[in-house]
Amino acid sequence: MNRHKVIAKLIQLSVPVLNLFRTPDAWPYPFENLAQFEDETLGRELYNFLSSRNLGYLSKYEEHDSYHVLLGYGTTVTEELKLQAFMWGNKNSTFAGKVLFILGWIVFPSKHSLFRKEIIRGKSATPLSNIPVASMIPKNLSELRRDFCIS
Repeated sequence: MNRHKVIAKLIQLSVPVLNLFRTPDAWPYPFENLAQFEDETLGRELYNFLSSRNLGYLSKYEEHDSYHVLLGYGTTVTEELKLQAFMWGNKNSTFAGKVLFILGWIVFPSKHSLFRKEIIRGKSATPLSNIPVASMIPKNLSELRRDFCIS
């Protein structure tokens, strides 16, 4: 089994365990309702992002999926690790995200320069930890990225 598959399997196996400890606020937007937002809003782009991958919401991970869109990351193992690197740099990383990133750092030494770039990108952006993700859903994605200095 290659390293990407090992990390992907660890992510898949960790979600049910992590859900035992996660208690996020109820997500106010049913998946189908995201399609009703105007084009170029975070909500509509989140709908497009998930729909294009034949995905829906993963319970308790709606904010995480929103970060994928806001920050411009895909869903591969490398893209997930890039997201975690950004969050580390932005000081907005969860315990699970930190563990995943450290594991990715160890398993993929050839990607260190890529991860460093994302850490710097996270440090350069406005801290996202105190901004309710749900409040961003109806807003224009380009404007959010500009306002939060997400390059």
